[in-house]
Amino acid sequence: MRLQRRMEARGRRRRPWRRWVAVAIALLLLLLLLRDCGPGSGEVAPETPRVEAPAEPAPQEAEAPPAGQIARKDRPEFGVAPPAPLPWLAAFRLQVSARSPRLATCFIGAERPGRLEWTTTVDRAVGVVSDHSLEPMLATQDLRAEERDCVLSVLSEPHYLLVAPEGPATPSRVSVVIEF
Repeated sequence: MRLQRRMEARGRRRRPWRRWVAVAIALLLLLLLLRDCGPGSGEVAPETPRVEAPAEPAPQEAEAPPAGQIARKDRPEFGVAPPAPLPWLAAFRLQVSARSPRLATCFIGAERPGRLEWTTTVDRAVGVVSDHSLEPMLATQDLRAEERDCVLSVLSEPHYLLVAPEGPATPSRVSVVIEF
């Protein structure tokens, strides 16, 4: 009993001291918060830029450039001719469209019609296609794995017969839209 009274007496003595510390900390926090709210603090809104009419450029006189600089020299435009169309592209598209009945078997049971953009690298010398990319267009759903495998096998085999006059024999990247 005596021990319990001593503990209660100690607790009463420490409580006022703890309260004063808590009050002091609260006041310090309040002062820190109010410090940034003074009349001169805060960010100043940026000034809106004035829109002025552009001044007429002064006619440039042929002046000698300052020492150490080279005078500007206008160069003629560099004309780049667009590449010639691939002469075998029409034959390639015709052969792709001839595979339509076989492609139709890949989409048996499809919920609705769709479009795919087939981008591939064509080696015209051998007639082999590689590096395929099938991208659904518009609201077409993605292909299932078995549909994708079927489409790529139909489009890859047999090889294409592409006869063209002499020209670059490097493989060309070609895109064809397939509708089903």
